[in-house]
Amino acid sequence: MTIERLLKIDKGIEWVQTALSILLFTAILVLGSIQVVGRYVLASAPPWTEEAMRFCGIYLTFVGSSLTVRADAHVSVDLLIGFIKNNRIRAMLFVVARMICVVFLILFLPASVDLVRRSTSFLSASMQIPYSYVYLAAPLGIIMMLCSYASAIPRLSKKYREGEL
Repeated sequence: MTIERLLKIDKGIEWVQTALSILLFTAILVLGSIQVVGRYVLASAPPWTEEAMRFCGIYLTFVGSSLTVRADAHVSVDLLIGFIKNNRIRAMLFVVARMICVVFLILFLPASVDLVRRSTSFLSASMQIPYSYVYLAAPLGIIMMLCSYASAIPRLSKKYREGEL
């Protein structure tokens, strides 16, 4: 597989993540509006909207985290990198810090899959959907974050080596 093809796939993944984030955020806004109108205009809000907003927020957190990884916009303490003037050492520290995150995600993945597997018989209160669908956000988000790290680490470490960051 050529690098151009991999970059095209990566752009496609980023587009899907962005579209999902927009869709989930819009769903939260629409559901919240339905809740407000139901509560204050009709004096009876649908009980499922709050639960649906919460579930959309959970998925939005994981999808948004993968986009944040791509932009290297997660909160981080980069005090040490700021003091170091050698760009190669800065790039190395960047890679080591991000690889620690990758190891954490890899270690967290089996537990998140196990949680999904164990929660199939539990149903949500209002919508009566299995919680496994909600908890599926964690392994999907981890996989998306790992894909994002696979894209971001080489690209951003190169910028550190070249002194652009």
